[in-house]
Amino acid sequence: MGITEQVADFIVNTTIQKMPSQAVKIAKDAILDCLGVMLAGAATDEGKIMTRFVRDVGGNPVSTVVGGGFRTSAPWAALANGTMGHAEDFDDSGFAILGHPSVPVLPAILALGEQCKASGKDVIEAYIVGFEVESKLGLAVIPSGHYGRGWHATATLGAMGAAAASAHMLKLDLNQTRMALGIAASQVSGVRQNFGTMTKPFHAGHAARNGVVAAMLAKLGFTAHADIIEEKLGFCNVFKGDNPCELGSIVSGLGETYEITTSGIAFKLFPSCHETHACIHTVLDLRLEHGIEPQDVESIDCVISELIATVAFYTEPKTGLEGKFSVEYCIARALYDGKVALEDFTDKSVNQPQVREIMKKIRRHLDPSQPGLSLIEMTIKMKDGREFYKRSDEILKGFPQRPLSREELTGKYRQCARILLSAEDVERSLALVESLENLRDISELTATVMNQTAS
Repeated sequence: MGITEQVADFIVNTTIQKMPSQAVKIAKDAILDCLGVMLAGAATDEGKIMTRFVRDVGGNPVSTVVGGGFRTSAPWAALANGTMGHAEDFDDSGFAILGHPSVPVLPAILALGEQCKASGKDVIEAYIVGFEVESKLGLAVIPSGHYGRGWHATATLGAMGAAAASAHMLKLDLNQTRMALGIAASQVSGVRQNFGTMTKPFHAGHAARNGVVAAMLAKLGFTAHADIIEEKLGFCNVFKGDNPCELGSIVSGLGETYEITTSGIAFKLFPSCHETHACIHTVLDLRLEHGIEPQDVESIDCVISELIATVAFYTEPKTGLEGKFSVEYCIARALYDGKVALEDFTDKSVNQPQVREIMKKIRRHLDPSQPGLSLIEMTIKMKDGREFYKRSDEILKGFPQRPLSREELTGKYRQCARILLSAEDVERSLALVESLENLRDISELTATVMNQTAS
């Protein structure tokens, strides 16, 4: 069998019974986390605009717009919920795709799952299938330079993951699934220059909708190339970077070892891009360890990796969205407040005079030898001549090696969900996800996160 056929066979024939119990546990955590950040994102400007858009466009009312108080067609619900899930940049990250694995996949699953009256087990199963497909494709194209070329992997690989999950949810056969992957490949898009704008979260919603559309069309008999992944003008060769693309990594261990348990998922403690988190953790630690007060600081020098510099590229952000991709703002905010929270990424917060004054004291230095996103060096010089230095080379909290506690994960969900939901619906939805494998109809969960007061 060729690459696409093997991937399609995995999508069609994989069941929850074949999946490791640890994979199911991680999937449930990811579903809870993603659902929470969707609710938080529904309250943002971009979330409100997207909700208004899909309401105005209209559609067959079968799938819930999270936090919106109404239902629409599955593709439009996936677009809205995917966009809202990425609006705060508070959603999880995946190492195999160098992006956000849950936010393109889960909205597609929920939209189709509600339409199909799927069970909680169906949702978990489709989520893991989608995660594995986007991750395996990531293992092939990310090392080749896909991300470095400017593609946003959440959008590109995410669309393929969403198509895989959607195909599984609709129970497509082998040929239909190959068609769905082919259709999705021709919808792939999303460029990184749009980071720090409303279009970045749109990438996730667009990917989720693309996956739904691809699977729905394939079910009706729409055709595409059957070997879209491996062919010369297919997905991998078109979207790879300048380096060779190792196609064998896509099917190596597929269905035997699971990326969700090996490369894993990183959950966020701060609502900004992951490349700012090492800086936030470091300045918070220095602030606490030495009792640093912002007004006593003379200067802050921060040595960062090339990855951090190329993702968190706003040195003088003007908007809340740009602040999410600014090392300077995140350091200044953490030093000023002793925390970084959802409310800190508004235009007003980013332009707060006291914080702007701290930002003027920060200098970033690029060290190409620094690896990844968790290793930085920071030196804070005080006006009285003291200097405080810290090298952050440990694994960030929330990474698979340092997982969030149950209390931290559910606390984050409550923090996000209570923005729109009643206390009763927050706890009800939390309980339903925690026992998701026992849920007979996913509509019971989506009804609790609809936010009836918004209708």
